[in-house]
Amino acid sequence: MMIDESVRAIFFDAVGTLLFPRDPVARTYAECARRHGHDITEEQVRGQFPGAFARQEDADQAAGWRTNETRERSRWQAIVAEVVPGIDVCFVELWAWFATPAAWTVNPEAGEVIGALSAQGLAVGIASNFDARLLGLVNAFPQLASLRSRCAISSQIGWRKPAPEFFTHLTQLAGCPAPQVLHVGDDHRNDVQGATAAGLRAILFDPRTATPGAVQIARLRDLLPR
Repeated sequence: MMIDESVRAIFFDAVGTLLFPRDPVARTYAECARRHGHDITEEQVRGQFPGAFARQEDADQAAGWRTNETRERSRWQAIVAEVVPGIDVCFVELWAWFATPAAWTVNPEAGEVIGALSAQGLAVGIASNFDARLLGLVNAFPQLASLRSRCAISSQIGWRKPAPEFFTHLTQLAGCPAPQVLHVGDDHRNDVQGATAAGLRAILFDPRTATPGAVQIARLRDLLPR
């Protein structure tokens, strides 16, 4: 049994757990660049993106995991500028695109699992290193709309995962102590190690790769009683 009777609240990460880009990010970036006359391939984007993303992660860590709306916009502006250099208009287009429901798909098991957990009397919410754009997406997708009242977004909290202050906010939002709160997400450092260091429980969501030592599920339905 993945969720025992002592758990009173469960929070899900957003991107990579409940939400996924409709098209591969590399394709979206490359198509945007080509619309503006720059011949950049998906392969080039895929080669540049991990390093650009990691450098912004390092910058956030150096800043003690503090964040806000301005920082989230600037971090993505820096990533886009590194991946598709010299095409400033791409950032504006990509920022706006990823604010729209058309850019995303919802985990096909999300609606069923959220409904079942809520029916068990659990407080269910979202805990995400996103920005205010996430609120519009939650409102747009019926499967997620019930989570709107418990939507913890790092840029609004002022701290991002894996900061302990982020997870303290979850306990306040849930109205119960840390050991009674479970966090489910796809990032081992941010979602699992961050949550457990703050005293919460954590489950890694990863359909592809087993992570030694982690409590892990490959499907959201694995959270439900068999």
